[in-house]
Amino acid sequence: MHLAFYRTVARQGGVFTTEQARDDHSELEVRRQLRGGRWRRTPWRGVLVDADLPDHPAVLVRAASLLLGGDLVACRTTAALLHGFDLGLPGPLHFLGPESMRDTRRPGIDVHPSHLGTDDAVLVAGVWCTPAARTACEVVRTSRTVDGLATLDLALRVAACTADELEAAEPAQEGQRGVLHLRRLLPLASPLPESPMESRARWRYVEGGLPVPEPQVPVGRRFLDVGWGEEQVGGEYDGLEGHMTREQLRADRARHNEVTALAWTLLHLTDHDVYRAPQQMVRAAARALRIPEPPALRHLRPAPPIRSVPLPPPR
Repeated sequence: MHLAFYRTVARQGGVFTTEQARDDHSELEVRRQLRGGRWRRTPWRGVLVDADLPDHPAVLVRAASLLLGGDLVACRTTAALLHGFDLGLPGPLHFLGPESMRDTRRPGIDVHPSHLGTDDAVLVAGVWCTPAARTACEVVRTSRTVDGLATLDLALRVAACTADELEAAEPAQEGQRGVLHLRRLLPLASPLPESPMESRARWRYVEGGLPVPEPQVPVGRRFLDVGWGEEQVGGEYDGLEGHMTREQLRADRARHNEVTALAWTLLHLTDHDVYRAPQQMVRAAARALRIPEPPALRHLRPAPPIRSVPLPPPR
């Protein structure tokens, strides 16, 4: 009975407007579908989703695109999320759109004019978005400096793009804000780090003027998060998730004893060191490396807070 409607819903990737629903269903049927869990609400009034679809970020992006209308392409962290290398930081959804949509205002959505065009857009999870290499470059340019290397490393780790593709995408960013930071980071990018915090710690050492450390440095049968092999100095990031149980504590101590028995100096890092006290962590590494404090240390600053723009609750 509702075949034309459901064909439209399928064509739109499982999202639809309340107007589309009311064109084919009575008001009572619309309410019944919502109460019965056949449909579910999105954060934006007037846009619904087929509840048979998983609660995947791509569905939310499709809902936002339908809300805005127009020829939109997901970009920046929103495209990174679809490509699989988003860092999970809070923020709005980002789209590229025509100049006429620059001032579009919706909760949790930013629309940007496209200076580089969208002819290279690719389809990912049913959403048009900027290619992975271009996306990574744009995220680095527009995000906090402490997150840049983590973005590039993760893009390589999940094989969203290659180092050659990143290098090829960089020239198009010429003249844009943050391009110098991007150029500094590209030679450092590596698929080896196992977490974004390892990448952030590595960048803090480089930013502080220390010799460039290696990621995942082999020491005996172990691998340290970051380190300087010739000097036998390494660093390990200790996050709450991986160090809270007795078993994890025992494993950490065994690891520490095994590494130091091989005449390595092991530095332990936390999120406070990386985000709030980078000078302290760089000084500790400089002492362990037996080198003078680098002049760049004076310019190290705590990371600025994240611009948090949470999406509104379903409406």
